[in-house]
Amino acid sequence: MTYRVFIADNSSSALKALHLAFQDSHYDLYTSQDGGEAMDLIRQIKPDAVVLGLSLPQIDGYEIARRLNAREDFRQIPIVLLRAAQEDLDEERLAELEVDEIVSKPFDSEELAHKIRTLISGTRDPESLPEEPEPVCEGRPMEEKPSDPTVSLSEPPDAIRHRIKQEVLEMERELERRVAARVRAEIKAWLQFDLPEDSIKD
Repeated sequence: MTYRVFIADNSSSALKALHLAFQDSHYDLYTSQDGGEAMDLIRQIKPDAVVLGLSLPQIDGYEIARRLNAREDFRQIPIVLLRAAQEDLDEERLAELEVDEIVSKPFDSEELAHKIRTLISGTRDPESLPEEPEPVCEGRPMEEKPSDPTVSLSEPPDAIRHRIKQEVLEMERELERRVAARVRAEIKAWLQFDLPEDSIKD
């Protein structure tokens, strides 16, 4: 599954840094440097997470976040606010918003990308699972359930070992993908790699 991340900020260097941090195939990045355009794009794209600079032309990050909070179809989308160095927060306006993170510039692009991925993962999981009703059994005690819900007592040991081995291999592959993406980003940053403007999706 591919996730959509929308970033609105007036700094082209911040947009490029995050573009490098999201170079794996599971994420598509969409960007804008204008608040008015950002609202239109968000409605079209329906992103899985939104990153908003507080100081945007036409419509600032506070107002965009307020409008997203007010809409039922966008209320569950994670929102991260970016504040410039030495930029004062408007505490009164901030108190009216529901946002997930406030990050100050300059920021670690890999760390911020990790936070965004974590927030998206959180929205994919149900907040709570429905509780199963306790079965009623008259005349004899109930059989105790296994302590680990992912393991069935009736499952043969070889099948359990095989399943665990597959899960470990999948985790190793995911770790390799993340390390490779980070190494590529660091090498490009070290070489002062400069992306052409048309390579960033607007």
